[in-house]
Amino acid sequence: MKVVLDIETIQAPREEWERLLGKPPSQVDPAQASDEMDLFTAGAAAERRRIEDEQYAKSAFDGTFSAIVCIGLLEFSDQLEPRGAVAWYGSNEQELLRQFWSRVAQARPSLFITHNGLGFDLPFIKKRSIIHQVKPAFDVNLAKFRTDPVYDTMAIWSNWDQRGWVKLDVLARALNVETKSGSGDQVAQMWEKGQGQELALYCLQDTFVTYACYCRMNFRQPLSREVVLLQPELIDVR
Repeated sequence: MKVVLDIETIQAPREEWERLLGKPPSQVDPAQASDEMDLFTAGAAAERRRIEDEQYAKSAFDGTFSAIVCIGLLEFSDQLEPRGAVAWYGSNEQELLRQFWSRVAQARPSLFITHNGLGFDLPFIKKRSIIHQVKPAFDVNLAKFRTDPVYDTMAIWSNWDQRGWVKLDVLARALNVETKSGSGDQVAQMWEKGQGQELALYCLQDTFVTYACYCRMNFRQPLSREVVLLQPELIDVR
């Protein structure tokens, strides 16, 4: 059994990020600095705020701080015959992870196919599972410089050279396969609007594009999206 995996995440509120870091609430807002504050102090406060803003932005990619709101999974036989498509979405992250690992335990995949799964998706899932005390069905070896049990299309395409890492939609266009239906920037907007099913379908489209890239990288012709994503399971986890 082979599976294709993708996750969608949302960033923790800034207050939660500061709490986890043990930072006191920001005391100085450069935009509202008093007239009595000298320019040096105001400048130092603005620079400190800029650095903190950068650090907060980077925390969006770290499972220590941010949360998973959707996991998409495609299942294939070892011969890449479609066996199912499922996406869990919702605000109950603990239950989402529990159901995901339960499904993986049944599938017992020999290969996880991802795009940046070694650097993002799988370490993120591992951290969130530990935080919620949801024990993984089995340990996934995240060692680099190999093609199993994780086939990371981004890392393998660049021969593990970060200078050659490309986004999924770029790789899809280079390989002449169907590309993404949107961008990651839309995830937060869909989540805020309560568009859970739309988010799940977006996530599954990413898994399909990853599958198609994997096929082309292994000199196979991918099946159509209509075949691979036929009657997907969209599971609302609240």
